Amino acid sequence: MNKISATFITFVIALTAISAPILLAIQIAYNTAREAEANQALVYARDVLTRSEKTTEQITQGINSLTTSGHTDPCAEENLAIMRNIDLSSTYIQAIGHIVGNRLICASLGLPEGGLDLGSVDVIQRSLARIRTDVAMPFAQGNTFLVVESDGYAAIIHKDLPIDVTTGDQSISLATFSKSTGEILTFKGMIKPTWTTMPKDVTEHTFVDEGYLIAVTLSDTWDIGGIAVLPMQNIRARTMSVAMVLVPVGIVAGIVLALALLYLTRQQQGLPAVLKAALRQDEFFLAYQPVVELQTGQWVGAEALIRWQRPGGEMVRPDLFIPVAEDSGLIRSISLRVAELAAADAAGLFQRNPGFHLAINLSAEDLHTEDTIEMLLDLAKATKAAPGNLIIEATESALTKPDLARDIINRIRTLGIAVAIDDFGTGYSSLSYLQSMDFDYLKIDRSFVETIGTDAATSHVVTHIIAMAKALNMEMVAEGVETEAQAQFLRDQGVQYAQGWLFAKPMPFTDLMDKLAAAGNVRPVG
Repeated sequence: MNKISATFITFVIALTAISAPILLAIQIAYNTAREAEANQALVYARDVLTRSEKTTEQITQGINSLTTSGHTDPCAEENLAIMRNIDLSSTYIQAIGHIVGNRLICASLGLPEGGLDLGSVDVIQRSLARIRTDVAMPFAQGNTFLVVESDGYAAIIHKDLPIDVTTGDQSISLATFSKSTGEILTFKGMIKPTWTTMPKDVTEHTFVDEGYLIAVTLSDTWDIGGIAVLPMQNIRARTMSVAMVLVPVGIVAGIVLALALLYLTRQQQGLPAVLKAALRQDEFFLAYQPVVELQTGQWVGAEALIRWQRPGGEMVRPDLFIPVAEDSGLIRSISLRVAELAAADAAGLFQRNPGFHLAINLSAEDLHTEDTIEMLLDLAKATKAAPGNLIIEATESALTKPDLARDIINRIRTLGIAVAIDDFGTGYSSLSYLQSMDFDYLKIDRSFVETIGTDAATSHVVTHIIAMAKALNMEMVAEGVETEAQAQFLRDQGVQYAQGWLFAKPMPFTDLMDKLAAAGNVRPVG
């Protein structure tokens, strides 16, 4: 990747890191505001519905009182007294009277001689209640009333009473409507008849339409519903209020994230150059982790592990610099440095411990080049290694070009150097590799060893891996053994070797030599 591309990608990453938290904060602010406004609209709609239900209940009770009074003349003085009592005791009914056709014949209030023409019916509900939605009265000029007729009686209510809800905002519209017909009964503000439509089996509903947030609620008892409508500008205003709190937090989070990403990107971009300098300045060394024969406890070998220590004493983890070395084309230099360090450390190892072996790791690039054969020949010559003294370990991920890798592996084995497949079971083509290539050892990955004796879903995988290795006549090395229970399980299953903190941590070569000098610690030749 050239510098311009890297700079552009870094800029995009930084811009995304800054903008993503801000956009998220704005989205959260909008969602919070919309939910708050929807809840407020529902409060208004429920209030309208409650007032409408109480009005309907009073009308129903009043008309029931008149129809069950027992008087054959609806306009008898006794019935008029009941009407006046209903009028005085009701909080929503302005008047109630007897109706014939479209004329109110008598009522709790005084009527002109011959009664009062109420006009035609506007809405007939499922309950057969007949409603006139816009009736003018001579005694209340400039006002219109709602008249609800049932069983020969009509109740008169002020149209504004059901929607006389205190909102504190003149932009809010309110309405009542008939559930069965969807027709608007009373309203103030801008109300669309289509807003009365409700999803099936729903009694409360909020939605947005043409710049308005609408809340609709239905009565469980009466044929009536309530509507409250808020302009979307209310949501925008509330969004800005919430955003004033959240967006600064998002900006800070975005800047922090961007700086962190930029730092990591610069670290990644700069690491190849630092790696090159480290190779020149001999900042690498090897640590050796013993391999133990499980049945006897003897140390039969060691794996050479590359370590990097900066001049200031800081240790750089292999899982950080190895991928960078692979991506930047420096992994071959790392492998060569491992071979050089192992050759220097183990110059006299096999003469003193002929039954011991030393393992080093190879990368994918190592398995795809002829130079690897020369590198291993030099290592075998420097250490005076006999057949079996040296082992190379190749991970599944390193076998990306099977045909090339197979040829290199076969040539390595003809040199008397054994080959182990490492991290077995963590790749995608483990079985195909075992069938198509010749390996001397199979290393069981620590991720499977850790599941021994647990209820993990992969706890039985290790037994299948062991059975496969036995069927292919491969010796096994279990990695990451940390408990005696794991070690005993592996012994019982016939696994020959293991390495892990239960036996020893990686150590300097001098410490390894001191411990090997202990009597009986190394398996003899043969």
